[in-house]
Amino acid sequence: MTQYFTNERILECLEDRVLAGGNGYRSDVRLEDADVIVENRSAFLDAVDSSADVIGIPGNIQINLSGQDFTLSGQTIVSDRGVDGSAGALLYTTDRGESSPAWDGGSNGRGVLTMQNGSRLSGVRYRGPFHDYYDDPRYPGYIPLDDGDSYAERQEMRRERYARGIHILGDGVEIDNCEIYGWPMQAIAIGSSSIVVSPHLHHLYGHDCMMVGAGYVIDVFNGHPTIEMSYFNATRHAINGFGHTECGYTLEDSVIGPSTLSHAVDMHALAENDFGDDLTAGNRVEVRRCTFTFTHGITDTATQAIAFRGYPEDEYITENCRFVHEIDGQEPPENVSNDGGYAPYRQVNVPHGEWHDWLFQNNQYGISEPHEPGVGAPVNLDDPMAGQPLIDEERRRGLRIALRSLE
Repeated sequence: MTQYFTNERILECLEDRVLAGGNGYRSDVRLEDADVIVENRSAFLDAVDSSADVIGIPGNIQINLSGQDFTLSGQTIVSDRGVDGSAGALLYTTDRGESSPAWDGGSNGRGVLTMQNGSRLSGVRYRGPFHDYYDDPRYPGYIPLDDGDSYAERQEMRRERYARGIHILGDGVEIDNCEIYGWPMQAIAIGSSSIVVSPHLHHLYGHDCMMVGAGYVIDVFNGHPTIEMSYFNATRHAINGFGHTECGYTLEDSVIGPSTLSHAVDMHALAENDFGDDLTAGNRVEVRRCTFTFTHGITDTATQAIAFRGYPEDEYITENCRFVHEIDGQEPPENVSNDGGYAPYRQVNVPHGEWHDWLFQNNQYGISEPHEPGVGAPVNLDDPMAGQPLIDEERRRGLRIALRSLE
């Protein structure tokens, strides 16, 4: 399936724009705000264990965290991604597998970095162990498992590759202006069965997180994160939800694709996670002003942009989004439900053709019509040279506060 939008073209369109961070984005926390500047592993770990509130890492520094996991609580790690062309400091690990610090405690355990109350990660590159595993440019980050292997062997192959980058287990957490990639299980996990948290994740470039049966940039166990102004590519699901009654998310002003193994935006039903026949699939999921740039996965199988796998405790909202998928007639098209196939979205485990507690409004479909202002992400992918406003984060925060005051 020929891609209409390529990763290279999208990155060209994002150059010098605030979406996905980097060049064009200016954070409200900078290297010069740091209480301590670190340039090697031992100094970094000492700073994390100290009383320093803001830990700075210059953009030319690389720190190998292999064999180590650590916790932030009320601290900020900051580098200079996007400042004068800097890529940002690189934090990375080669750890993988069930017994490694990258999978400490199993599916509900830690990860390389645990973020507790009031912690922040800003302006860094954060790399997992499989950032360059597959050298075919169509399959970045994809870890193939041989179809000829038995289920047990395939499960063992997956376990050997498990790695989690970040587990957020506290309130008031923020991750911004980061490039996060190479995590075959979860780049960012949010909450747990007993911990409900709602972090703010924005201006991210998340990519190369793809493995059969896994592969998420953001995996929401419990809580309601706000995810905005980001670009996700080369994933199995860019955003995944467990299905708890307090599990949901708001995704806004972001670009998804074009390389994906399956649908990019997801919410499981509890029944799919060993909760009997409970078809509750999260609480409230809001997807607004996003652009989905694929119709097929990397195996040339038709796939949806969004799939929710049951009934929400509250409501699903999808509005002002742009889908490359074409549809016949008015939105929404008939729900393909459990059949899959070519469609922009589907609601699984409900009667075929029906939609339940899902609002669709003012979405754009196909590539025949030009980009409509206010629909899709705030970048014109049809024309890389099209003028787009450069909005710094301080102005954006002020606008967001003003809008909330009117609610």
